[in-house]
Amino acid sequence: MQGCKLITVFGGTGFLGSRVVRHLLRDGHRVRIAARHPTSDPELSDSGRAETARADLFKPKTLSAALNGADGVVNATSLYVEKGDLTYHAVHVDAAARLATLANRAGIRSFVQLSGIGSDPDAENSYIRARGRGETAVQAALPSATVIRPAVMFGDSDALLGTIQAVARSLPVYPLFGAGGTLLQPAWAQDVARAIGKLLVSDSGAPCYELVGADTLTYCELVEEVARASGLRTHPIPVPFPIWKRLATIAERLPGAPLTRAQVALMQIDNVASGALPGLADLSITPKGIIGYLHERQESNCQTSNVADDKTKGRVLRSDSPRNSST
Repeated sequence: MQGCKLITVFGGTGFLGSRVVRHLLRDGHRVRIAARHPTSDPELSDSGRAETARADLFKPKTLSAALNGADGVVNATSLYVEKGDLTYHAVHVDAAARLATLANRAGIRSFVQLSGIGSDPDAENSYIRARGRGETAVQAALPSATVIRPAVMFGDSDALLGTIQAVARSLPVYPLFGAGGTLLQPAWAQDVARAIGKLLVSDSGAPCYELVGADTLTYCELVEEVARASGLRTHPIPVPFPIWKRLATIAERLPGAPLTRAQVALMQIDNVASGALPGLADLSITPKGIIGYLHERQESNCQTSNVADDKTKGRVLRSDSPRNSST
């Protein structure tokens, strides 16, 4: 699939989905942003080559309308907290398979399904299990579909670095997941979006990709790196996983669910590439490392602070000039 195409991005207003939309627009494609509230981001929907579609994963007619005329599809929808009939299985398995089936009927062959490293159809945790079974269901419904498994993602306004920084800033000690030894290989969200763009226009490729960043570090090391880059001092302390599970059970009932049992379960397994599947390098993408990203952000903040200081000094000098002096 080459040239300017129409790509429907389900979940196109989310953390990753919005980045995919921007990347596709920069590459000259037309993009249809499909979501329950597709006009929630005016910056995206105001583009001359972007259109919106109100789509509900549980209403097939809205999905078919969003697929009409599309050359490719990205399913970047996700669910992190179950509520009533809105379960992990319903979203990540049933709805994903429904979308792939409708895409197949519409003659669409270019389909990218968002999953994640650690997905396992036989996992004890219902979130991880649904992610794994969703992969199988999508490729059964549309054999040409490509599954991507990114590691935990970072980027501006993310949930990873932002949360670590907020906790480190507000508490005298930093509570680690377990002993903090879980290995992470965080992927830059922009790299993941770029990979999706490449897969959508590729005439050939693998059924599944693992997308990870350049740096591998433990959770404790990540906390220390974030604190250092933010100019904060922190004292990490281990907190057993059974305690986190009990806290998550309570936190899931709070507005915004600051912690979920799925997050706790994922932090119990290493979030790194298996080495058995292709990745960013196979798509000619050099991954950004999270340490380099933190250093870049630190330098940017310093430059912004210096500019602000210079402006303040300039105002002081002007106020002290002979013209403004009362003596």
